[in-house]
Amino acid sequence: MLQNLKNGLAANGFDLVEFFNGQAVQGSPQFETTHKEAKYRFANDANLQKFKKSPDAFTPQYGGYCAIAMSEGKQVNPNPKSFVVQDGKLYFFTRLLFGLIDAKRQWVKAPEEKQKLADAAYKKLNG
Repeated sequence: MLQNLKNGLAANGFDLVEFFNGQAVQGSPQFETTHKEAKYRFANDANLQKFKKSPDAFTPQYGGYCAIAMSEGKQVNPNPKSFVVQDGKLYFFTRLLFGLIDAKRQWVKAPEEKQKLADAAYKKLNG
């Protein structure tokens, strides 16, 4: 499965559970676990335990790549502080796409259309 990892670390070390609370919070190496060959960090033990109970419910879509870029068939590193939780799923975005367009704004204007494109592109990239 295609994942956006830096030295094996997913989501740039941000706590995935906190995104579902509406916040971007950096995780700690003290609260780290591995899932599907990726390391995930959390801000506290409670969040780590929530993730361990249901990891796939928290992992970001498209392996953690920017959702808008993925809708165009591209793998672009996102800024984890730019995110949306939609229908119980986490999507990351670049802050500025090619220096001109806010990727998150593009997504919220047509989420179903962009999601279909991104789903198809991610499936194709994963073979």
